[in-house]
Amino acid sequence: MGILNDQKKSFFDTFGFLAFPGLLSDCIDEIIDVFEAIWAQQGGGHNGQPHDGMRRSCIVPFIDQHERLCALLDDPRINEILTELLGENYNYMGSDGNYYTGDTQWHSDGWGKEIRFVKIALYLDPLTRDTGCLRVIPGSHHLKDAYANEVENTVRNSPEKWGIHGPDVPALALATAGPERKKHLTQVMAHDDHLAELSARAREEMPEPSRG
Repeated sequence: MGILNDQKKSFFDTFGFLAFPGLLSDCIDEIIDVFEAIWAQQGGGHNGQPHDGMRRSCIVPFIDQHERLCALLDDPRINEILTELLGENYNYMGSDGNYYTGDTQWHSDGWGKEIRFVKIALYLDPLTRDTGCLRVIPGSHHLKDAYANEVENTVRNSPEKWGIHGPDVPALALATAGPERKKHLTQVMAHDDHLAELSARAREEMPEPSRG
């Protein structure tokens, strides 16, 4: 039996999330080592500065910084989850790495009523309900539902400012991609030409990259 059975797919359709504790336990130590190495190479925190423990630090894109993390796009377990939820022609959109500090404002990680969007998050610290675990609003992904629309409107009208940040293209993800991975990078390659201009403009207008 695969990772996703009918019960799990039905759960996702209803509530909008799934948890897979220990899914990558055979390689998680390697992933953590590379995660820490990327932060060290980037100055330790946000925008090349040490992480101050007061605000969230964010690097975008993230897995694209290292060949080992790019290979997660080829991992059969990750691929099975995405294929079962999105179909074989799903597209990789990008990634981010974070050091979280304190509470994170409620926000949506997906949008659009016509196209399904899935975010896979790897939590590298042991977390409990009182020490930073992920919290979700079940069912808030049903954007045609009145309740979900109210949640989304509350999020969109918040004072938090969001912006474009990070390098222009996940170049390493492309450079190390085989034919199977390239199938999932179609949209990234298609938008390569104009995203560079948008990112350059955002860097001129914003005092620092967005913290997510």
